[in-house]
Amino acid sequence: MHMRFNMKKSLLLYGLMLIVLAGSAWMITPKSDSIKSIDPLRISEEFDFIKYDQNKITIGKKTSRWDKLFSKFEELAFNGTGKISIVHIGGSHVQGGFLTDKMRENFTSLVYGAEGERGFVFPYEMAKSNSPKSIKAKWTGNWTGCRNSVSKDDCLWGVSGISTTSYDRQASVSLTAFSYDSIPYSFNKVRIFHQNSPNIQIDADTNVTLLKVMSDPVNGFTEFTFTPEVTKLNFSYHTTDSLSSWFTFQGAYLGDASSGLTYNAIGVNGASTKSYLRCGLFESQLQSLHPDLAIFGIGVNDANVPDGDFDAALYEARYDSLIHAFLKVNPDACVLFVTNNDTYYQKKQPNRNAIKVQETMYRLAEKYDGAVYDLFEIMGGLGSIKKWQSAQLAASDKIHLSKKGYELQADMMSIAFREAFGNYLDRKNAP
Repeated sequence: MHMRFNMKKSLLLYGLMLIVLAGSAWMITPKSDSIKSIDPLRISEEFDFIKYDQNKITIGKKTSRWDKLFSKFEELAFNGTGKISIVHIGGSHVQGGFLTDKMRENFTSLVYGAEGERGFVFPYEMAKSNSPKSIKAKWTGNWTGCRNSVSKDDCLWGVSGISTTSYDRQASVSLTAFSYDSIPYSFNKVRIFHQNSPNIQIDADTNVTLLKVMSDPVNGFTEFTFTPEVTKLNFSYHTTDSLSSWFTFQGAYLGDASSGLTYNAIGVNGASTKSYLRCGLFESQLQSLHPDLAIFGIGVNDANVPDGDFDAALYEARYDSLIHAFLKVNPDACVLFVTNNDTYYQKKQPNRNAIKVQETMYRLAEKYDGAVYDLFEIMGGLGSIKKWQSAQLAASDKIHLSKKGYELQADMMSIAFREAFGNYLDRKNAP
């Protein structure tokens, strides 16, 4: 066992050296009977309209907050210890999963064995919406969805910004989360976020042995710790009397005690900064995720208004409120802003509001010692989505990217993060 640990540690060190020196690979490890080989992440730079030379994460002069984050990455890579939590929040590009599922795969492949908990999941299918392929759900009972981006919807949302409610006297939920390679995540602890009438009782999976049950009605969750580990969340509820009842499911956190990196994706179709500020339990439930890095990709829906109608000051103020929620949960959290991809307004003309979003995010990054990934500039700037569409990298609505486009974005962002991490190692090891 000791020899195997030393071999793994030496290979992690070798992999980190390659991160800094090779420049073209995300992570390379030699083939070994005990260590899985991870293919290098590269992009071919085949599209002349993409500004590959701008593919970087711009961090301001104050790097102490980022140095703490990169130090945690270093600890995980060198010693295989520690936990890192990333929360990526946005609209439909996050809910759809093409971007964030690939980001999760890339980040957990940074070093062998870096995959941590699956983290937060929501079964969008139960709310009659589209779901990432990495989340599968089955259920009994009738459920009605409610999301923060729909003005007529008025619910007590949590961190997910979406919920689903049943008025049946009993119902059940079964949920599985998969890796990018379609391997189910295992877990031995689950925190179920919910609201319900007083006469509801949650029933845990009968196929496990419960070790601990904790309930927090104020923050809206029930937590079960059990053995053995499972790959499917199964729970149900029933009423304890003959009175009318209701149960609202707001999502679940799938966890364990292992070290590693957890990539939480929070997205709602049509969501804007205003949408997440409608979530009354957002901050309290965010504590369960305890983000070390917040990736903010909210802006396309805020900017989807006629030219001249976008209020940049109000947009910035709403972001201030969201960022304060994250920093209240973890004062050391880093914030990374992803500018809007280029879009067209109503398919008619390039949306110049993306430039105002871009400018606002740079101001916010300076204010909070954050960083910017300037997707708008990297894409090619105003009007570039037509070229992405011609290359089958964007959808016909000239707002969303295609699966291929989102996965390209994920690869480029991952490589940019790798370079920022490499710069930290260079600074730290400089004579």
